[in-house]
Amino acid sequence: MHTLSSKAAILLIIFCLFIISNAVTGWLVFRFAPRPPLTLEDLETKYPFIDISRHLIPSKHFIVNLQPLREKLFALTNPLPKNSVTVYMEFLNTGANISINNETKMWPASLAKLPLAMAVTKKVQDGTWQMSNELVMMPQDRDASWGTLYKDPIGTTYTIEKLLTELLTKSDNTAFKILYRNMTSDELESIIEEVGLKELFNEEGKIGSKDYSRLLRALYNSSYLSRDNSQWILGLLNQSTYDEYLRQPLPKEVPFAHKIGENQDVQVVSDAGIVFIEHRPYLLTVMIDRQAANIDREFALDLMHQISKESYEYISNVQKPN
Repeated sequence: MHTLSSKAAILLIIFCLFIISNAVTGWLVFRFAPRPPLTLEDLETKYPFIDISRHLIPSKHFIVNLQPLREKLFALTNPLPKNSVTVYMEFLNTGANISINNETKMWPASLAKLPLAMAVTKKVQDGTWQMSNELVMMPQDRDASWGTLYKDPIGTTYTIEKLLTELLTKSDNTAFKILYRNMTSDELESIIEEVGLKELFNEEGKIGSKDYSRLLRALYNSSYLSRDNSQWILGLLNQSTYDEYLRQPLPKEVPFAHKIGENQDVQVVSDAGIVFIEHRPYLLTVMIDRQAANIDREFALDLMHQISKESYEYISNVQKPN
């Protein structure tokens, strides 16, 4: 019977250890080595019933609990009569929302300029108009209450792009009247039907905060206009020159695509927009009837600032439970 010499036995043991070591190393490399991320197509195949946005946004940004914020916003608005204030806030990643006095409707004032801008842009998108087409100012278009185009001579022509820019960044009333005069009732009605806003305005021409917010969501989802055109309008809204409403407490570097509306005759002050916190966008619409609330403009603006500040701080800082 042959037996291994001591030297041969040692060599065999070393060889076996080498094989085992390589096997373990190989397994560890396979187990812990970085792997290429799954493609969107892979994720859609693996999770066919899950919202596609869950594949693109980290889980910690899917917040559903707004109750602490809800309590704060109700505390701010409860001292006022229900018919004097309406608020709608929605966290766009999940659809979680806060609705205060949803049935309350108010005169929209310049908020009505956004649906007009969307209808005009749709007409350009469909090829009926081009942004370079020009429209002329008629005497009945001149309006000095908002904007600066009224200073131009009657007969001045403007491209549609120029009118839309003035309409959305400066809330120009003259631009509104020129564009409105050149639109048909069917074209204006189309946006109400396509965005599902049949009840957008009641028979008195008033609107609620939740209903109006659908317009902003339609832009965010590019469900009415193309992505390029929705992005263009939101970009203009982000350039709004009016910073004294919901914009005031927000950090300057945070984009806020919004449309303000204020009418001194009926004493309504409103603002509606999307706050683009990174990975955590939310929609906020606040409408206040100063006459019904028996408050001055300064009080109304301060209330808007508080609502905006509380919303921003909550969404920025809230942590999703593990």
